[in-house]
Amino acid sequence: MGLFEKTFDNAADDYEQSRPDYPDALYSDIFRYLPVGPGSRVLEIGMGTGKASGPFLGKGCCFVGLEPGKALAAVARRRLQNKPSALLRCERFQDYEALPESFDLVYAATAFHWIPEEYGYPRVFALLKTGGAFARFAYHAGPDQSRPELARQMNALYREIMRHTDAPAPFGAAQAKSLAQLAEKYGFTDTEYHLYQFTKDFTADEYMALLRTYPDHMNLEERSRKALFDGIHTAIRQHGGTITVHYTADLELARKP
Repeated sequence: MGLFEKTFDNAADDYEQSRPDYPDALYSDIFRYLPVGPGSRVLEIGMGTGKASGPFLGKGCCFVGLEPGKALAAVARRRLQNKPSALLRCERFQDYEALPESFDLVYAATAFHWIPEEYGYPRVFALLKTGGAFARFAYHAGPDQSRPELARQMNALYREIMRHTDAPAPFGAAQAKSLAQLAEKYGFTDTEYHLYQFTKDFTADEYMALLRTYPDHMNLEERSRKALFDGIHTAIRQHGGTITVHYTADLELARKP
């Protein structure tokens, strides 16, 4: 398990409590693209704590979740209680052994970017049945647009401590389209992409828990990390005690012909 993966596993409870759920519309688009029900075989890559698993488990499908982190897997197992057709394997996708054409649907939620493209797409393609689908989705956080002074103070902290020069460009249609077309390079067809906007409010303490799930933050030298976290916590409290994170979720769908 790599350094960033270990960071996630060390923050399993924070991950479960702080990371947002995905929009209902995202799941509706997946199930429109490929209806799932009892008898369907579904594989989740990088299950984490199971934040994205509920809608699939609710379909009564034969479900396999892969999660290499022991602490994350322990949280995810709670979701699988009383789900006799669901199985969690504590291992990486790269180490998982399964027969070709074993699954109707393979999906990854904010996880597939950790897998090398040249390995991940061909492996997913091989595991899918003919006509099966791959759903890749994630979300991307943006600044609190309603409090420009708070955003200014936070940006100053990031420039000073993490040497960030500019806020990253918002994730949009161009990036989602590019990811969808990437699947075509590996033999997939019928590609689609969709974007969803939503927000989540955090208190200062809740936002600290969210930051503890970010590997680049947690892998800072301890003194720098404390300065960053304390500065952000103080800034949020000075501006009403809450922060609104603006999220863009993206979904890319592709089919094995």
